[in-house]
Amino acid sequence: MVINDVIGPYIGVFIEWGFLMAFLYNLVSRLNNPDKAIVQVAFIMASSYLLSDLYKFTHSNYLNWLIYDILTVLVLVMWHYHIIKKDISIIYYLYIGLAFNSILMIAIHTDIYILDNKEQWWLWSVYSLGVNLSDIMMIIALVLNKDFLGFAKCYKWILKNKTLSQSRCI
Repeated sequence: MVINDVIGPYIGVFIEWGFLMAFLYNLVSRLNNPDKAIVQVAFIMASSYLLSDLYKFTHSNYLNWLIYDILTVLVLVMWHYHIIKKDISIIYYLYIGLAFNSILMIAIHTDIYILDNKEQWWLWSVYSLGVNLSDIMMIIALVLNKDFLGFAKCYKWILKNKTLSQSRCI
């Protein structure tokens, strides 16, 4: 627990810095490109992570981060389906990463604040590793702008097979 208290804030700053750098990289690399979708998504993510460190909704950091992740998903969905109206592969990385983070934050908040657990156990390690790897995955997706783990391909395959199975039933 002492190690997490010392290293945790530095990891948080590194993650915020990563989202900010992903935004700045996309901003500079797409200056002459009329398609600014990636820049806009990177801005949404960087803003969310920076604001979550500045403005608190609640006393619990985990609950605060959960609220910001849910708000970020809502903003991304509205942006994706109502403003940009096109499919970009990295949006699935952000949806999956934020959903995964939200599940872990609900679990750790419940364990620490509701169940009042003070003893470290495997959930705390899963949370620490899972949230940070998820954040790094989202940063890499924003920088590379590629479907490097196949999430978008998998989503399209599921939609295709869902459509095929529904047409067989008719």
